[in-house]
Parts: sequence; structure tokens; C-alpha cells
Amino acid sequence: PYGVFELKYFLSESITLEGGENVATFNVKRCLEKIILGEDKDNPFNDDTLVSKLADQNYKLARRTVAKYRDQLKILSSHLRRKY
Repeated sequence: PYGVFELKYFLSESITLEGGENVATFNVKRCLEKIILGEDKDNPFNDDTLVSKLADQNYKLARRTVAKYRDQLKILSSHLRRKY
């Protein structure tokens, strides 16, 4: 009665940290969102800076991955977030 769902609908995405621990991407996205909400709006963090901020919290991600997660959260790029 509810239709057919793809198998990935029932599974959560995750990444593996250097120590072998699996972390849900949901947690990484919330951490990314918290970093962006706490930034200076006159000088927002670019994706490379966000990578280093996440690395400080033991999330080793590529810049492209951070950009993808930022897009999924519907957060604009740094030059569009800047307040003049």
C-alpha cells in the first residue's frame, strides 16, 4: 500500500574516519552547519577553510565533499554569504 522504495531509502550514509570509526554524514553536516553559523558574516569561511575546521574535529574530508554537503544543506558559497 505504500509503494516500492529503493534499498538506499532504508540505509543512512556514512563516512569512515582514519581510526576506522563510521560516522553518519548527518553528524558531519550538522557540524558543518554549526561552523558556518558561527562564522564572521563580514569574512565567511571558504570551502578550504571549512575543510581545515572539520579536520580539527577529526572529520577528514575533501573540499569537493564539503562543497557537496554545503549544497545539500542549501548553504550558499562564501562570496554569496558575505554581508557588505
